[in-house]
Amino acid sequence: MIARRLLPVLGIVLAAGLAACQPADRAEVEDAAADAAAEASSEAHVVEVTARDFAFDAPDEIPSGWTTFRMTNAGEQEHFLYIYRLPENKTYQQLLEEAIVPFGKVWERYDSGEIDRAAAEAGLGSEIAGWFFTDLEPSGGPALTEPGETSQATVRLEPGTYVMECYVKTPEGEWHTELGMQREFTVTADSTGALPPEADAELTLSNYQITISGELTAGTRTVAVHVEENPEGFMLHDVNLFRLEEGTEIQEIVEWMDWMDLEGFRAPAPGYSLGGVEHMGAGRTGYMTVELEAGNYAWVSEGYGVRGMVRLFTVE
Repeated sequence: MIARRLLPVLGIVLAAGLAACQPADRAEVEDAAADAAAEASSEAHVVEVTARDFAFDAPDEIPSGWTTFRMTNAGEQEHFLYIYRLPENKTYQQLLEEAIVPFGKVWERYDSGEIDRAAAEAGLGSEIAGWFFTDLEPSGGPALTEPGETSQATVRLEPGTYVMECYVKTPEGEWHTELGMQREFTVTADSTGALPPEADAELTLSNYQITISGELTAGTRTVAVHVEENPEGFMLHDVNLFRLEEGTEIQEIVEWMDWMDLEGFRAPAPGYSLGGVEHMGAGRTGYMTVELEAGNYAWVSEGYGVRGMVRLFTVE
């Protein structure tokens, strides 16, 4: 890490020395030094995360700025890495006491049949602390990822206290968060100095559609994901990439991604998940990098696939 941070400085020093010897080429040398500095910075910070059944192996502290989270799913069920920042006046313990515990109590009544879905949705809105819906800062992260796969998402993080979590359900209906897939980490004021990656294609998420710019071909590809506006309700937009294998029905995936359905979001998924970018607020951009092979694929929004946020495409 130290060596990488020194590369831009060394490049500038070298450029200065060359310019003194060859005044006529000064501008050219300075441009080359700037390009070298930008290239070094753009590769400066990758955070390796291992998702297990049911925990994250990840650093407790990382610098701020553009950060690439590379998540390897070493478990036997699908996982994702949803990242959000807590309000400055709230702690992780308050999150547990004022949001996670009330959620569990309402869900238990719903799961047991004591209340129906409408009552459960109303209960979640009234029992969970209001700041959970209004003051959290959803910041993206690698979306649903198949066991054995590695997914990658690049997001910009400001300093603060963050939480990473996965709330897929087990085949028996237990939330992964309840089994340990939720943890606190700190983003410091030190900057990564990194730049966002160059995109091969762009997705724009709005209410309620996915717009695609650019064509994706086989190989390693990076997709920029822009959130244009916030949807109604507390769940913000995300996008998940599925490879549609023979016999996969897109409607099955859309219905499966309804986490409020008691049978929804239970592993395994009916499609092969390759990552994406988790929930982000309006005005934010994240990037996903994925290895594509020839075949049929679908972009699907977790909360809003049922409202039409689905796009199919083919890689030749």
